[in-house]
Amino acid sequence: MKKVIFTVLLLCSLIAFPSDNITPKENNNKSRYAKDHIIVKLKKTNSNIAASLPSNIQYENTLNEIFAAYGIKLNKLKVLFPRDSKRNTALYNKYELETYYVVYFEGTTDIPATCNKLEKETKIDFSEPDFIGEAAGIKGSGMKPNDNFFSRQWGLYNDGSQRTTTGRNGKPGADMNVLKAWDIASGSGDIIVGILDSGTKIDHPDLNGRIWVNSEEIKNGKDDDGNGFVDDINGYNFAYDNPNVKDDGGHGTNIAGTIGATTNNDIGYAGIDQKCKLMICKNLDDENLGEYSWWSASLYYASNNGARVLNMSEGGYDYSKTLENAINYASDAGCIIIASMMNKNNGDTYYPASFKNVLAVGATDTDDSRAREFTWGGGSNWGKHIAVVAPGNKIYGLDYKDNSNYDVYWSGTSQATAYVSGIASILLGQDPSRTNKELREIITQTAIDQVGDPREDKAGFDDYYGYGRVDLYEALNYGTYSSGKKEKVKDPVDINDRQDNKDYDNENYRDNDNNGNSTRAKANDENDNPRNKNDRNDNEQRGKKPKADDR
Repeated sequence: MKKVIFTVLLLCSLIAFPSDNITPKENNNKSRYAKDHIIVKLKKTNSNIAASLPSNIQYENTLNEIFAAYGIKLNKLKVLFPRDSKRNTALYNKYELETYYVVYFEGTTDIPATCNKLEKETKIDFSEPDFIGEAAGIKGSGMKPNDNFFSRQWGLYNDGSQRTTTGRNGKPGADMNVLKAWDIASGSGDIIVGILDSGTKIDHPDLNGRIWVNSEEIKNGKDDDGNGFVDDINGYNFAYDNPNVKDDGGHGTNIAGTIGATTNNDIGYAGIDQKCKLMICKNLDDENLGEYSWWSASLYYASNNGARVLNMSEGGYDYSKTLENAINYASDAGCIIIASMMNKNNGDTYYPASFKNVLAVGATDTDDSRAREFTWGGGSNWGKHIAVVAPGNKIYGLDYKDNSNYDVYWSGTSQATAYVSGIASILLGQDPSRTNKELREIITQTAIDQVGDPREDKAGFDDYYGYGRVDLYEALNYGTYSSGKKEKVKDPVDINDRQDNKDYDNENYRDNDNNGNSTRAKANDENDNPRNKNDRNDNEQRGKKPKADDR
């Protein structure tokens, strides 16, 4: 049985704002990990192994010998990063990805104690629990308004009519300046965005023509393209190891629609990117929880199969070398990884947002203030690794069960992250030659500064808003500034020189949950109360992982 951790993804900074070296966190009461397996990285052998082999028999024999010496019976061994024919061989070798194994045990095993024992083994580089994280958005629902659906999308066009969660007036123009930007660029069908999430309702009419199709694969029970995954037509299900990318919880469908819902089709909502393709990498289970091995494998897959933007609206509390190396692999392969700061309304560090090669995103409310309270509670996290903020409270989107239900909204840094991913994909559509460094520079240097609470939103970089709230129009005009809002780009600020805002007492805005546990709304079904904003379970009370035959 696997218990879950509630965790969040924060983001990491770009070269303009490099992150400090973050000390790995020790296991504590916030940590959650799989109970029947661990991740092991062996030291690379010099033996010649046939390239056709999906795994190294010598490595497997080594693992069997080591655990046999400790009297630990193994159930199975799984290669974490298979020899994908589409992989970047140089990066694959650089990060020694062939040496990563997921080791499953028979019976009950003390996971931390086992990892500690393995530290003494000379043939093992490191071992670690397979930590579990969760989605960074919480589902809500509301009464269907009388006006059209686009009018609900205040993040795209804010007329000030929607009040904040805490009852403040909304602010006209507190959005991403999208309508004006679409006259310049609205995306490209050549750009693929990886949705690393809970899956997606790919047959939704508002996603028609937007789902990525693997042209080298056909549904026949075979791995036609040799990438190590059978029948991966639209992506892959890493949570349950099959090609079914169906959304079990709704989070991923909202994210996919926020980024790429079909626009100008007389139904539903508008995606911020009107043309990109969406690759569905399901790495959260039916409770919107995910093991780090799933996240690592999905990063590897998406980067190997053509995705340029990787959206990770999810996060975990625990540091992982495996996840960090998967992030680095994808980044070096040319992907920009965008992740959520998470929703605890505090300065805790989460992963992958705090890794060096990740761009971390916080959330704003309808008045441009940091979302100190979402529709369900919580609040947008802060920290020195934050890059930018974007609208993230009460973001209406697509339902994962009912194609005709447009009354579903989610709130969290997840939704803000999706918006920034959409901006990144539009920028790539405008100029596909842009590098990760250039994309990060554009997004941060054109963000609108000092739009929020002056106690938090200081001039230049600050820990609450990063470089500011993203602005698509400004980003598309980077270097020209035809809008006339800016005369020059901001000077990059080193993290060691950033203002700490020590004069601001934020204690009144901290989460009341002293244990640091995040909360998550239940997915709506026929029995849920659409008005119940507090319909959610505490982390400690979440159910058991479903059995294999229930998945």
